[in-house]
Amino acid sequence: MEIETAPHRPAPTPWGRLLLSIVVFGPVTFLVLLPIGLGLERYVMSGDSMAGSIGQGSIVFERVVPVSDLRPGDVITYEPPAAADVDGMVTHRIVAIGPEGIVTKGDAETAVDPWTLRPAGQTMSRVAFSVPWVGWAYLFLFHPQGWLLTVGSAMALALLMSRRLMAKQPTLRPPSDGTEADSAVLHEVKP
Repeated sequence: MEIETAPHRPAPTPWGRLLLSIVVFGPVTFLVLLPIGLGLERYVMSGDSMAGSIGQGSIVFERVVPVSDLRPGDVITYEPPAAADVDGMVTHRIVAIGPEGIVTKGDAETAVDPWTLRPAGQTMSRVAFSVPWVGWAYLFLFHPQGWLLTVGSAMALALLMSRRLMAKQPTLRPPSDGTEADSAVLHEVKP
């Protein structure tokens, strides 16, 4: 009885590895490393107050600019005043700038924000551009159910792969039927 090995998948070529690396690491480079190199900040839109111009699940890329460079129509990200009782950062459009402060409004809102923003520092983050839908992955992982599903899926995949690797056994060829081709392999040389 002969042992016959299972066919192997051909080894990946250097071009194939390069293409895979670009497909996997390209978006990561674009969304993480490139903005850092260009001096941009990133935020994920978790609400829909800017729907119409920047939708929920978009990633906004922002540049820190002096407050004196801000104009009505600019979209900024800021922490609202403590009295506003709003958790986290807000990304809204500037509708007016006056001596009392900056008035903002979400594009999808009918009324201006109930607070007047008085910047504590000399700079603020102004939106340079946004990329739609990419932030949904972050929003998914932000919730405990997303983490649970991701970790559970990774564990199930690892279990399936380990079972598949363990189950591979060499294939045995059935005993020969004594044909001439088989006898050439099995015959003995006698002195």
